[in-house]
Amino acid sequence: MADGTDGGAILQVVSGDGSFNTSGVEQFVKATGVETAGVGYSIVAIMGPQSSGKSTLLNHLFGTRFEEMDALSGRHQTTRGIWLARSAKVAAPTTLVMDLEGSDGRERGEDDTSFERQSALFALAVADIVLVNMWAKDVGRESGAGKPLLKTIFQVNLKLFQPAPNRRRTVLLFVFRDRTRTPLEKLIETWEADLQRMWDGIAKPPQYEQYGIKDFFELQYAAMSNFEDRGEEFSAEAVVLRRKFSTDADEGESFLRQSDEKLPGHALALSMAKVWEVVREHKDLNLPAHRVMVANIRCAEIAAEQLEAFRRDPTWRGLAEEAEQDLAASFGQRAADLMDSCLEGYDEEARYFEAGVSEAKREELVEALEGLVRPAFEGQLALLRELALAAFKQQLAMGGAPGEAFVDRAQRFSGEALEQFDSQLGDVVVPDTSWETASARAQLERDVAAHVQSARLEHVGEALAAAQKAASKDVSAAAISLLESPPADLWLRLTTVSSKATAKACGQLEREVEGYGLEEDELAEVEVKVGEAARQQLLAHAREAANTALSRVKDRFNEVFQRDEHGMPRTWQPSVDIAAVTASGRRAAALLLSQLCFVRSGPTSPETAAAEASVLRLADDVAAGPGPGSSAGGGGLLRSRGAASEASTFDLLSATEWPGVAEADVLLAPGQARSIWRQFMSDSTFSVQQALATQEANRAAQNRLPPLWAIVAMVVLGFDEFVAVLYNPLWLVFLLLLFLFARTVYQEMDVEAEMQRGLLPGAIALSSKFVPALKKVTFQTMDSAKNFLADAPAAGAGGDSGEQRAAARSGGGDLRSRRPREVELSAGGLGSSSGSGEGSGSRKDD
Repeated sequence: MADGTDGGAILQVVSGDGSFNTSGVEQFVKATGVETAGVGYSIVAIMGPQSSGKSTLLNHLFGTRFEEMDALSGRHQTTRGIWLARSAKVAAPTTLVMDLEGSDGRERGEDDTSFERQSALFALAVADIVLVNMWAKDVGRESGAGKPLLKTIFQVNLKLFQPAPNRRRTVLLFVFRDRTRTPLEKLIETWEADLQRMWDGIAKPPQYEQYGIKDFFELQYAAMSNFEDRGEEFSAEAVVLRRKFSTDADEGESFLRQSDEKLPGHALALSMAKVWEVVREHKDLNLPAHRVMVANIRCAEIAAEQLEAFRRDPTWRGLAEEAEQDLAASFGQRAADLMDSCLEGYDEEARYFEAGVSEAKREELVEALEGLVRPAFEGQLALLRELALAAFKQQLAMGGAPGEAFVDRAQRFSGEALEQFDSQLGDVVVPDTSWETASARAQLERDVAAHVQSARLEHVGEALAAAQKAASKDVSAAAISLLESPPADLWLRLTTVSSKATAKACGQLEREVEGYGLEEDELAEVEVKVGEAARQQLLAHAREAANTALSRVKDRFNEVFQRDEHGMPRTWQPSVDIAAVTASGRRAAALLLSQLCFVRSGPTSPETAAAEASVLRLADDVAAGPGPGSSAGGGGLLRSRGAASEASTFDLLSATEWPGVAEADVLLAPGQARSIWRQFMSDSTFSVQQALATQEANRAAQNRLPPLWAIVAMVVLGFDEFVAVLYNPLWLVFLLLLFLFARTVYQEMDVEAEMQRGLLPGAIALSSKFVPALKKVTFQTMDSAKNFLADAPAAGAGGDSGEQRAAARSGGGDLRSRRPREVELSAGGLGSSSGSGEGSGSRKDD
């Protein structure tokens, strides 16, 4: 088939056996330009008896090249089926010419008239103008003019097509061939009368009873000369008749009619295929319904094509990619322009179809377009929200004006973030859409509020952590020092330290969170957390001390036992009362152990006082225990049961918990305290034994006489000097006075006490005290001598001096003869009470 623009190409639309050439029609419609012509095309069909010159008439009228019968070869069927060509002689509108197989042909037989009716009905449904080719001399005849076929066509047309009166009237152009001298008016008059009788005689559906033939068809007439005898006249008449098929025809003469129900050219192939399918299957063909069906199919196809074109549009792709990466400038308007362009393309192609159908499909296309654009719109909306939120976060992090409260700063920045969102929202919103944006703004408000709350909580959390750290640090500094050397009021002082640290940290916390909108209950809650942190730090140190209670108790005992009140190491001279020192050390150890048993966080209750006293009585019971012969390791502890039961109802030996003490405040259980005390007693006994052994060694060293050879040497070598002194009373008196003076200086400097502190510390202390002591004794001696010379006679003065010297010698003898009391080395107790120890200490100080 050629390009179809010069009338040379013809197409068999329906074959002789009734098969429709779907692909061929589609290609033909495209090739002839009908597809893009909209409704600016026309279809002309011709029907009539076989070998009546139908093809010849079409070829001369429209310049087509349908096959014509060769008269010399005999009369036979030339056109079989339905053929289609484009008119080469009608410039506008684009005219398609349809040549139908002739009726009443001998090839199909007398009874096979079904294809004739089908092709005729197909022509009436598809064509705008149907030429009925008939001989002029057959007008007035019953069968020769094809009246039976026309009657059948009219009847079936009303049944199958169910046309609407006066809506779309097919032009029936009756062409009277080989005209005679009978005027055309007479032929028309006769023929219309026959048509009316045929119309009145057919069985019509009830809804069409009141309508006439002209309500469904527009009847036109033309007469043509004989082609063979009067060929030139035939051609001239064909030219005149051809003008009536074009837009160049004079007004009132044109066969072209405008109709809103005409399908556009791109739907022609589909419409023809569906019409032939209905006609072929003898189904009822409702032309309005058929147009709706074609409109549905074609509008859906157009919408799909436009949607696919929109999806592949580089401009849309670029906009979508830009929207994925960043906030696209004027996104809403650009997207709306692309959607409008797509809809305009749809409207341009679908405007010739049923308005209801095209509008419905247009709505579907709009929904589909919105389905493509909406994800990008929502992405832009989310990005706009994220940008506003990011700007808000940045501003909030940078801070505001000096002195501006956090709450005021957050409120101001949140308002600016919402204003930024609202100002840029216009560029994102797609015009003519009902897409909701309030939820995005509400989400932004929620995000802003959540970030404000998060920043607020973060700052409060940091301030709380700093306050807790400061409180813990202050508590640690004081608690470590107090627990190293616990005083008697340890827990009172620890509680005071914790309270002061908490108050100081809470003051710092309040300054840090000022302006952050904390309610009173919230502030009270965080202050409670600060206090709890301080308490937990205090408990941590207390538990650490309790875990090392044994070593601490031993260290406390050694501190008291091994060092004197000046902190100097004891030398365990015979004058030291070891029993008293031991009792004092164990009492200090028991006091420390009682303080490490449980936490005291408030006023002492009678129960806790009894528990604390039971621990202190451990040392007292040991000190009051029996003398030698008691078993080492716990005799005193075992004997404390009776004393405890007498003093209170709390029995430390059998108790499993401390009365009146919460489980969380327990540092050492009663069983642990008993175990620690037993171990302490076992370990401290060794220290006491060492002290007693050292004291015995010192006593033995002081009572040892010089060796015999030294005595003999002193007698032999000093005999002359001794005799000289005896024979010289002045030397004897001088030496006696010098001895008494030195003795007095010795006692004034308290040499023995100073040397107990150690050789070097004692020597340093004595060197500093020597000169003052020497001056003091000298002045006292001089005053005594003056008083003696002034108030007493020489003999009395000599007697008094003798008494003083005797008293001095007696005192010296008492000091030298003093012996420390024996200390029992029993694990259960020592040989002296705490009262005797205190008295010994007082005598030593004197």
